[in-house]
Amino acid sequence: MTQLILLTGFLGTGKTTLMERLLHYYKDSPVGVIVNEFGEINIDARLLEKDGTIMRELSNGSIFCSCIKENFIKALIDMSSPNFEYLFIEASGLADPGNMQQILEVIEKYTVHPYHYSGSICVLDGEAFLELKDLLPAVGNQLTQAGVVLVNKEDLISPVIKDEIQAEVRKANIHAPIFFTSYCNININTLVMNLQPSKSASQDCTNTPENRPQTFIIKVLPSVTINELQGFLNFVAPYTYRIKGFVTVGDSNYSVSCVRSHLMIMPWSRDIPASEIVLISAVGIGLTGAIAKAIKMKAPQSIKL
Repeated sequence: MTQLILLTGFLGTGKTTLMERLLHYYKDSPVGVIVNEFGEINIDARLLEKDGTIMRELSNGSIFCSCIKENFIKALIDMSSPNFEYLFIEASGLADPGNMQQILEVIEKYTVHPYHYSGSICVLDGEAFLELKDLLPAVGNQLTQAGVVLVNKEDLISPVIKDEIQAEVRKANIHAPIFFTSYCNININTLVMNLQPSKSASQDCTNTPENRPQTFIIKVLPSVTINELQGFLNFVAPYTYRIKGFVTVGDSNYSVSCVRSHLMIMPWSRDIPASEIVLISAVGIGLTGAIAKAIKMKAPQSIKL
């Protein structure tokens, strides 16, 4: 029986960092990975690429809503063929996992090796949680469906904020153990051993076309300078939930990650398929106009929408 563990959490909370830690801890065990990306380009899958790891990428929507749920069901059935010890699923930051149990019931008779749903680990952004907790129904449902809650970025919050977060988490989920971490640095065995299936009832996905943020893909030419790239990203960041991608500047490759005002442009040693950045808009905010203005102001010859 394959232990199935789901990772949820809003955009930029640290899910991919936690997945990297899980894969390192279980490097000697047969594991599979499904990575779900809200945008068209699966940036997180590139970050997680490891020799010998069987991975499926599901992009351009949430695995729990109608847009790509059928693809998720097919991937779960296909991934039941290898005799994995664990199957880890990293859901998109906008995923609403309320129907996870329903999906597993649907596929039960089609799987080769049955799944045991260990539960979901919900990663929260300690710095942003109190501001974002009521933003989208999916964010709240990620928390209520959690079997363990990991409050990340502890190093960026005060003891008072930490107490407020703990109180808010307990209002939404009275059962799940709560851990505070920085960079998702936690004893993985402790985390997994404390994981439990959700005590909340299954429910339909709350994602709708009305509350679906937009995604934009920015193409970056090698002629861009680091200063131009930083200027562009800092200008559009307030209009986004998340920015991430890979770019070539001159002869060097870089990874790009931005959550709120925290922008990181780091050297990247591997090849990249394209010099592109994904921007996920904040709902109801005009990101298109901000992008056009930022390109014109910061790098008219090097960045294209």
